[in-house]
Amino acid sequence: MFNSSEELVLLKKIDVQYQPRRAPRVIEVNWHPPLYMCIKLNTEGAWKSSSNKVGYGEVFCDSSGKVMDAFCSNLDIPNYVAAEVMAVIKAIELEWSNITCTEFLR
Repeated sequence: MFNSSEELVLLKKIDVQYQPRRAPRVIEVNWHPPLYMCIKLNTEGAWKSSSNKVGYGEVFCDSSGKVMDAFCSNLDIPNYVAAEVMAVIKAIELEWSNITCTEFLR
């Protein structure tokens, strides 16, 4: 049910039964930059079940919070877990060629 508040008031006045949607739960999340000389990777994946389409992306930030690199794309993948995993795999593939092993293992 996607009624406006005016429509819901009208429905209530004429005694029509309706069930308004619940408000989404809001969770406060605080982002903190990584330690000095470290890189932080944030990834996200999303899946649309009706079409098996996945969108994913990642952002790399340095210790000052500056964005060093970012990437997003889409794929045909079967579920949201695969979307999240693919976001991490693609992030590693994207950055592996840009850093040395010693930097990666730090």
